[in-house]
Amino acid sequence: MIFVAIVGTNFDGHAAIGDAIARGASAIVVEQEPQSPLPLPVICVSDSRRAFAELVQVLFDRPSEPLAMYGVTGTNGKTTCATLLERILTLEGRSVGFIGTTGNRFAGAEHPTEYSTPHARQLAELFLTMRSSGVDAVCMEVSSHALSQHRVLGIDYRGAIFTNLTRDHLDYHGTMQEYARCKKLLFDGLSTNATAVLWGDSEWTPYMKRGCSARHVITVGQGADNHVRVTDVALTLTGTTFTLERLRSDIPNVPERCVIHSRLLGEFNVANCALVAVLCMVDGIPPERVVAHMNEVVGPKGRMEVHVVPGGPTAIVDYAHTPDALESVLRVIRSLGGDGGKVHVVFGCGGNRDRGKRSEMGRIASELADHVVITNDNPSTESPSDIIAHIMGGIDGPHRH
Repeated sequence: MIFVAIVGTNFDGHAAIGDAIARGASAIVVEQEPQSPLPLPVICVSDSRRAFAELVQVLFDRPSEPLAMYGVTGTNGKTTCATLLERILTLEGRSVGFIGTTGNRFAGAEHPTEYSTPHARQLAELFLTMRSSGVDAVCMEVSSHALSQHRVLGIDYRGAIFTNLTRDHLDYHGTMQEYARCKKLLFDGLSTNATAVLWGDSEWTPYMKRGCSARHVITVGQGADNHVRVTDVALTLTGTTFTLERLRSDIPNVPERCVIHSRLLGEFNVANCALVAVLCMVDGIPPERVVAHMNEVVGPKGRMEVHVVPGGPTAIVDYAHTPDALESVLRVIRSLGGDGGKVHVVFGCGGNRDRGKRSEMGRIASELADHVVITNDNPSTESPSDIIAHIMGGIDGPHRH
């Protein structure tokens, strides 16, 4: 047994070295040299998390290597893009695994998960289990934490998507620049056989694609400077319609123009659908089949999930947990509801997470909704009343009750 001492957020693994030796460890990997000699080999490294991930790759014989791997990163839209990709590949006859916030699923079964992207060893074990179940492709969310902590080290992605970057996880990353640097690691690691598809209207996209070695690095967006342009967007309560217009002749398998219909609601889902559609086409799925599949698939649970009460209000459940996501969702709902529709929002903010976004989300909710109810959303070890007070700090006096 090799023990790797990792310095975590709440616990330093170096404090458990004595216990590891007592349990029969044959070697120790550390970032800090022991103060006194130990009766076994000690390997000192600059980054024990990375060393752990590299050991996992060797000990599990690079478990993702036989799989067609697709990764999605960004602040908002990861779950939706990964789910759409999973469902389209399934319609193409592939045996697909999914790894993300809503759980891990493969071979017709769903498995709850604690993290959007599991830790390195859990991920390796999951890949082996998927392979033994006949899975040949995996669509996964790739979180900034996973990239920062080298959980996905050694995965050779066939395709990667970047959705957007807005404020989130600054309790962990500290700054937007560091947050972006971690996201960029996904594209820095792509091989020359990979395809990268990025939402070109994001201010962070030029940074994300800089130095990317993928065979195809494609931007998609509404701006005229993108490789594939999104035009003629139509939004209704039953879905969206838009046109993909190829602006460069060297984008393989994407037609000059094609119209896509989707059951997903909202302009932000136009972006998600466009990114997935382009990746599928460049990956080799005939455009006419991509269009047909996109018209058929539905989004994940808890993402603009509509519940209609006959004769009553329409309820929409969405995961919106960042200021940008909350604003996007409320603007879509406001636009679809017409001039006379009232918008009521119930939301909260998670505990032990970025506190700076709470008042901003309170301000957005109070400005875009007619009635706001603030409640708990997994307060963890924080005081629920403190979290609510932080949210209320962004709501002007006349709107407070």
